[in-house]
Amino acid sequence: MNALLLFLLMLFTADGAWADTASEPGDQVIRLGVSTRTFPAANRNDALAALRVWADTVIRERSLQEYVEISLYDSAEALHTAFALGGIDAASLTTEEIMLLGLRPDFIYIPFKDQGFEVRYVLLARRDGVVRDLAGLVAQRLTFFDDSATILAMPWLETLLAEVAGQPIERPLMNLVEVDSPSKAILQVFFRQAQTALVTLEAFELACELNPQLRQELMVLHESQPFVTAFFVFNPDWRGTARDRLEEAIVSLHETPGGQQVLTVFQSARMSRQPSSVLDATRQFLEDYRRLMGDLPARKTPP
Repeated sequence: MNALLLFLLMLFTADGAWADTASEPGDQVIRLGVSTRTFPAANRNDALAALRVWADTVIRERSLQEYVEISLYDSAEALHTAFALGGIDAASLTTEEIMLLGLRPDFIYIPFKDQGFEVRYVLLARRDGVVRDLAGLVAQRLTFFDDSATILAMPWLETLLAEVAGQPIERPLMNLVEVDSPSKAILQVFFRQAQTALVTLEAFELACELNPQLRQELMVLHESQPFVTAFFVFNPDWRGTARDRLEEAIVSLHETPGGQQVLTVFQSARMSRQPSSVLDATRQFLEDYRRLMGDLPARKTPP
């Protein structure tokens, strides 16, 4: 499992990417790219610690000999250049980034959670609050937690608001307040510190399990369609034994103690191999969103 094996064991390099390699390189070089938008920055230290433990475990259990090079990329442009120059064999990407790269792989590899591999968003408000529909949303305080799972949450909300207003609504015009956790976003609405919250359905369901009163006091104004936000993909031009060994390790990540620790950090049960057609609905949404918003530069994927 070389891809997630050294997912973030990297140092900053002069070319704008962060990189590191396995400590005992063999003859085969595997070049892996990781988009910063696919990594949960909120728990980066925990993830790094877990990945170091898992890397040692996988190297020992699977006797992997490949020389692994990992690079962390801050922009789709840098990823595009690396793919064009043949500098990446496999990568962790968002759906928007794979569209920008023009990649059409046969399969992708997605973290699989209890509710599946897709993400849904919900817009929450108090049942007795002032916000009853989207028309009353713009002037009210909206709490939002920005992480790798919510990269399409704001585009989805902007699409809803544009449908109501009849024209795009610029994000700065929203009374948007970013918080440091989805639970805080939800609780601020519960305690009337904010009027609405935008979170994943998974986060809301978990919060309700911990505090059933939330479901009594809060309501879902709108729920999104399912999205596929991020995944792992091989360069379609890369073939050979090293790729086969890497693919086997990815899908069996949950079978080792170290791999289970990594998956716990990323709140996943296993890595699921899926046909790339599972991206079609999310691709269509992004195409529609670009047309609606006029593909404004400010709306490109942030680093």
